[in-house]
Amino acid sequence: MTYGSLPENMNSAGESFETFTLVRKAKNNIKGWYFYSVASEPFAVSAVATYIPLLLEQFARINGVSVDDHSIKCTSKHDKCVLGLFNNSVYIDTSSFALYTFSISVLFQTLLVITVSGLVDVWKTVEFKRRVLIFFGVIGSLSLILISQLEVDQFYALPFLCIVANSSYGVVNVVGNSLLPVFVSDLIRVDPVQAHIDVDTLTSSVSGAGASSGYFSALVVQIISIGLVKKSKSHDNIQWATLFVGIWWIVWQSPIAWLLQDIGPTTTGQVLRPVRGEESAFKLQYLKYGWYSLFKALKHARLLRDVVIFLVSWFIISDSLTTINSTAILFSKTELKMSTLSLIIISILTMLNAILGAYFIPHYVSPKLKWSAQYTLIYIICWASVIPLYGMLGFYFENIGLKHQFEMYIMAVWYGISLGGLSAVSRSVFSQIIPKGRESTFFSLFSITDKGSSIVGPVLVGFLTDKTHNIRYSFYLLFALLMFSLPVLSMLDLARGKREAEELGRIESLNGEETL
Repeated sequence: MTYGSLPENMNSAGESFETFTLVRKAKNNIKGWYFYSVASEPFAVSAVATYIPLLLEQFARINGVSVDDHSIKCTSKHDKCVLGLFNNSVYIDTSSFALYTFSISVLFQTLLVITVSGLVDVWKTVEFKRRVLIFFGVIGSLSLILISQLEVDQFYALPFLCIVANSSYGVVNVVGNSLLPVFVSDLIRVDPVQAHIDVDTLTSSVSGAGASSGYFSALVVQIISIGLVKKSKSHDNIQWATLFVGIWWIVWQSPIAWLLQDIGPTTTGQVLRPVRGEESAFKLQYLKYGWYSLFKALKHARLLRDVVIFLVSWFIISDSLTTINSTAILFSKTELKMSTLSLIIISILTMLNAILGAYFIPHYVSPKLKWSAQYTLIYIICWASVIPLYGMLGFYFENIGLKHQFEMYIMAVWYGISLGGLSAVSRSVFSQIIPKGRESTFFSLFSITDKGSSIVGPVLVGFLTDKTHNIRYSFYLLFALLMFSLPVLSMLDLARGKREAEELGRIESLNGEETL
């Protein structure tokens, strides 16, 4: 060994160790992203989809009166009941109480998400995003724990806590989704083994695995909840299940605290800088930056026509699918008289098939049939539209069209497949057509259309239910919305969308760092 060869070997060993460290951190970030899904997904697919609508309807029914005679307290013998609000100045259907609460919660969620997403774009560090995930995860989980302690006459406190919990989940969901393309790009950049893998392929794979792990987590929560919720119709049993979801959320998000780390220049650094002498004003403007970023993203929509097309179509699709779930739960409870335990079993069937849909559709079905991501979404929507179509048949036939409890179990399988497939494919498609480095802002747009669309659907269904006191009429609305989304989504061009995203990225690079 010569004198000159020693530094070369040492340098090689140092570079090898540094590469190993970066790869380990990149893989830990992917693991941490899975934990985010495992921790928070049960809230969306267990609490929001099952427990909270049932609790809201039960609280409303316990405090409600007969729809025909407001002097008679609502009992289990009354099929149709209404709840008097604001000193009985307004009466709404007990099912509508849940639907309106959900719409209001999504409105607040949307406002909060826009504000917080700007902060996340100011600080591009994984460390800051990790803190945001943990903080709002704690707020959301504590809200669920408080819900479990409410008395039946606190029917105003219940929707308030539901709004806080759902708003917190919205922030967690946006920040978590915005980390997906960053983590995938970092892994490909630092790991020689992954370097040859196409970024879109790896994004779809990680997204599908994350969706599957989230649904599996929700499945475990639902199975355990069977032991917490007995055949009794007591509201206390559902509150125990809600308590468990809150504890699950706060416990399983803990690994995020040490798994998520910054590993390179793609995830570090601040974009904005305060003007000297105006630091205090700059702190206040942090909160404005989300709206500034949103306005800028909308202003650049002319350069991102495929983002606009996708978001418009996704607004309609998400609104329909989310409302299908809440409508089906309330329909099963009020029209088919299904027990809470039966509804949990239906939710379990949904989760099982959502896991299968999230994994097999992007990994096996689409490649086998040579479907593009765009047409995969279209075929899944056609599949999902069968659910409201079948519910509509109940107006014309005596024995089919969701007239029996066993039909809901079949629909749960059908719905789960479509839900899982859409969850995996939609995030993958959207991440391909947004500018790099602007993930949080554009995923806030995704969240607005994904969750924010639910402001509209439940309100319309609630209005129909208040007027007719027959929730079955909502199936007409849901079917029409799904059909309307198809021609919009068919206008999407992924190749063009990628080019437009790259063009916008170049324009912003030429403009340099942003200032408020």
